Amino acid sequence: MRVSSKFAFSLLASSVCAGLHAETLNPLVVTATRTVQTVDEANASVTVISREDIDRSSATTIEQIIRTVPGVSVTSTGGPGKQSSVFIRGANSDHVLVLVDGVKIGGATAGTAQLENIPLALVDHIEVVKGPRSSLYGSEAIGGVIQIFTRRGTVEPEVISEVSAGNNGTSRLTQHFAGGSGDTRYSLSASLYDTEGVDAQPDGVQNDADGFESKSVATSLDRHVTDNLLLGLNFMHAQGENDYDGSPSFGDRYWNRFVQQSGRVFADYAASDRVTVRAQLGFGRETNDNFVDTADFFDYETRRLQYLLQSDVSLTDHQLLTIGLERVDEEVDASTQYTEEERYNNAVFVQWQTVDQPLHVTASLRQDDNEAYGEETTGIISAGYHLADFFRPYLSYGTGFKAPTFNDLYSPFGANPDLEAETSDTFEVGLKGSVGRVSYELAVYKTKFDELVVLSPPPLFIPYNVDRATAKGAELSAAYKADGWSLEAGVGYTRATNDETNAQLERRPKWDGRLAGTKVLEKVELNVELLGRTDAVDTGDARIPGYVIANAGAAYRATESLNVALEVTNLFDQTAITATGYAGQVRQVLATLRYTY
Repeated sequence: MRVSSKFAFSLLASSVCAGLHAETLNPLVVTATRTVQTVDEANASVTVISREDIDRSSATTIEQIIRTVPGVSVTSTGGPGKQSSVFIRGANSDHVLVLVDGVKIGGATAGTAQLENIPLALVDHIEVVKGPRSSLYGSEAIGGVIQIFTRRGTVEPEVISEVSAGNNGTSRLTQHFAGGSGDTRYSLSASLYDTEGVDAQPDGVQNDADGFESKSVATSLDRHVTDNLLLGLNFMHAQGENDYDGSPSFGDRYWNRFVQQSGRVFADYAASDRVTVRAQLGFGRETNDNFVDTADFFDYETRRLQYLLQSDVSLTDHQLLTIGLERVDEEVDASTQYTEEERYNNAVFVQWQTVDQPLHVTASLRQDDNEAYGEETTGIISAGYHLADFFRPYLSYGTGFKAPTFNDLYSPFGANPDLEAETSDTFEVGLKGSVGRVSYELAVYKTKFDELVVLSPPPLFIPYNVDRATAKGAELSAAYKADGWSLEAGVGYTRATNDETNAQLERRPKWDGRLAGTKVLEKVELNVELLGRTDAVDTGDARIPGYVIANAGAAYRATESLNVALEVTNLFDQTAITATGYAGQVRQVLATLRYTY
């Protein structure tokens, strides 16, 4: 049996065709609905950052590249490798679900993903979906979902070597192999990154540079065993060391050693022209060993297994039903004993959507049953209409939830086993479209948060459910691409406040924006980017000033194989802090040689 070409494409696109979207105004995405669709078809605000975008950008980290998305703000506590937090549409930083190749990452203790530990050099593309997606992914997907796809195999052999060097003692070496033979595709990427960094806390008692180094590798392999069966695997491993500011009373050196792993094995089977099945086993491991000088101070490790069985059933030529079962087992191992060290979550989800129709309707529902805090039911219903290519309005309503973390429930330093999950309700109205070489997207939203977890006053710091909050805002982005040049612009407005006090929530600027342009002149490519945000509130009513920074880059294609690039972040060395007391984005100059064999 050979499946129809259209349905086979839907089956395999998320696994082996990741690079197809890089050159189009309307790329393919899979995160918004767990099925393949174009950005314009999604009844949601979706941004795709391609490998081409990454290579063109002056960004050296994932945090730097995703801060260019309207409505997304990133807080960094002191330079490369230091803890970062991502806020989407005013939601908390732990209200953002992060996936790597379809597998959840992040520590179960604090409940956030350490994006700073994932090398940008290993990434093929990133999909950012704003708005709730708990009805498909469960906990944390309140503000949105960030899915990172590592590099994949190719039809033609591809070998790329890169070496970069810059100020602050920064160096990077990347080697990438990809190719295929017959029905098999493979890739292998490795990266070494090292920087002396900057002083993480310039006003602290220890005035020295706080360095960061990492070693990482990612690989993928997939094979069409038959016309109807695809087997594959992905694996990513990153490890390194990170220095922080210490003090004479605490020790001369405070540093940690980390390991970040994620991977999956999967099988995609086309049972008929109308039914496909995916079986997937995902796994993750995150360790963090903290030291003072050479003495072990505090260690923790999260281990996670994720089982997924998903079937897509084409009910008719214009209706697609998705049914899924998912189980996640989490285990925490720390140097200080937690009252509970493991838990499971079982879930079932179902989604119905129309396809290849002017009216695109989606409806999804998910039931989560967690060993620790009980059951949660979430859903989304949305409708969009293709009036014309340049006019595609949509509206949606969705609910979300965030599960209490191991620290909230079981920490020996203060916990509350009676905590309930945080919940949300979101309304969104959007408009998107394209005409010729121009594309645009507009979204307006309002989210109500309930049962937010806060900490009691010192010295106890016990978490409890109390706060209600509201986030409302809008985002507008547009792009123009022509032969030899392109322009992109985006702006986001977010007002996130505590319902009891009407105070602005911490570290969420009201406005953020971006303006970028690219010009190709024969063998030379020039890139200019402006990034800005307004001021924000920080802990203790401190103010974080707003800023505008300029990034610039130039690339020269010396030969068909050799490319030389110079990239500068924060060209004019403007003050650009995102957390009080910590270093912000300093001027970073990086020269790169890229050789394609």
